[in-house]
Formats: sequence, structure tokens, C-alpha cells
Amino acid sequence: MNPQLYSAASSGDLSFFERFANSETLADVTTEKSTVLHVAVQCNHLQVAQKIVELCPSLLDQKNSKGNTPLHVAARVGSHSVVKFLVEHTKSLDVEAGGHKILRMVNLVKDTALHLAVRYDKYEAVKELINGDPELGTFTNSAGESALFLAVDRELYKIASQILSATSKCSFAGRDGMNVLHAIAIRSSRKSFYFLIRS
Repeated sequence: MNPQLYSAASSGDLSFFERFANSETLADVTTEKSTVLHVAVQCNHLQVAQKIVELCPSLLDQKNSKGNTPLHVAARVGSHSVVKFLVEHTKSLDVEAGGHKILRMVNLVKDTALHLAVRYDKYEAVKELINGDPELGTFTNSAGESALFLAVDRELYKIASQILSATSKCSFAGRDGMNVLHAIAIRSSRKSFYFLIRS
């Protein structure tokens, strides 16, 4: 990737992108195949991300070497404002696919952005994602884990409750043939049993 481009995205230099005329250069990638949008999102620069998307909307569904889209990166970082922007913008672009194609993209281990938001304990990102597309609660990754299973397995009961309250269609599946109930039993804390009773 062009060093100036990388520097502007990572430092949040909005003026650089406001002067930008060549959108083809925005397609440059790093050695990890991350685009300039991945970089801006990773560094939590909302205005720069918005400008990049305005200049080159096709970057929204570009994957890096791990198969992560910019939305995956935003979910892992947990920036509420960036996740909210990406969710709203991708839904508006995805009209033909029911508004959810980019939201439902998976990486190399079949994690959705929701899986990553749960794995990194990013409650606000989880909230934006599951409210943006409740069907995300039905997806399992290559290990067979649903987002709900990951939340319960990590004893993230506020996140688990958010997922359950946002969707009636939710997978309880977990790795190695387990499910959410197995995770609760393994954790066997008062908190987890309270969560089970409330659900």
C-alpha cells in the first residue's frame, strides 16, 4: 500500500482524503491484504472511514488475508460509532440481497462480525449487529459455535441476554457437539444458572 495512504488512514488525516481524486489507488492493500478502509476502521477513525466509503463503496466487502471485512475489524475493535455507520451503510447498499449480504459475510473460520464482537466482549458492537440483522444469531462458525454459545461460554451474560432479546431465531450450538446448556453447566456459577432461569 502507498505509504502516504496508509499514514493518512492510520492517523485519521481526513483532509488527505478530502483532496483525494484517484479512487483506484484506494484499492491498494497491505501485505496482509487489508485495504485503506480496514486500516481506518482498525484505528477507529469514523470520519475517515465515512469518506473512504463515499469515495469507494466497493471496499465494504473486501476481505483481508484472514477473510475479515472492515465490519469484522470494527466489531473486534468495538467502536460503537464505526460499527453503527458500517451496519447502516451496508444495509442501505444491500437492497437486492435483503439488506444483509455484507453483515452476514464470514471470515476464513466462518466467524461473522457478531462472533468477533462477542469474542472480544464488545457489547455495543454486539447490540448494533444483532439489531441490524437478527438472523446473525443463527450462524455458526467452523468450530460449530453460535454467537450465543460464545457469550455464555465466556460468561458474558449481558451480551447473551442482548442476543436473546433481539431475536427469537437463535442457535444454541457450540463446539464439539455441545450447546449453550453444556456451557452453562460447565461454568456452573450462580450467575449462569440465573441467566438460564431468566431465559
